[in-house]
Amino acid sequence: MLKQIILGVGAIIITIILILGSAIIYQKVTMQPDLPSEEQCEIKQLVSNDGGSLEAHSYWCERGSDKQWQGHEVWLHEPRIDKWQRILTTEHDGCLKLTLKDQQLDINHDGSRGNMHLVEPVFLFNDADGVSQSLSVQVSTRGNAVCGSPE
Repeated sequence: MLKQIILGVGAIIITIILILGSAIIYQKVTMQPDLPSEEQCEIKQLVSNDGGSLEAHSYWCERGSDKQWQGHEVWLHEPRIDKWQRILTTEHDGCLKLTLKDQQLDINHDGSRGNMHLVEPVFLFNDADGVSQSLSVQVSTRGNAVCGSPE
């Protein structure tokens, strides 16, 4: 009887450790990825809001030991507090165009919508006065995506 209780408690502890470990690994890899570096990523476009409290960066990245992942990454940056949030990834090798106006970020691309991985459609940030604001993100295929150097 005691042996069965010890085995049951041991199984519960191992299960909890596996679940917590998996959650930590998922958060590190997916939710808090490495920031774009010059060795892995090339900035393609940078747009900011009127107050300068929020920037949207588009990068072309080649990540991994053998550059096995290649694609676009779109990041939000709050310069005042130096906070970064990755908002979109795609293995699409075409072009993107970012437009940031008021409280909306439009991400236009020339590929299919199916290969875009948007983290969240709404993000929170602090404006120039430190007031919490929301930013909505819209992904579309309007046909005016452009490739080029940063603006």
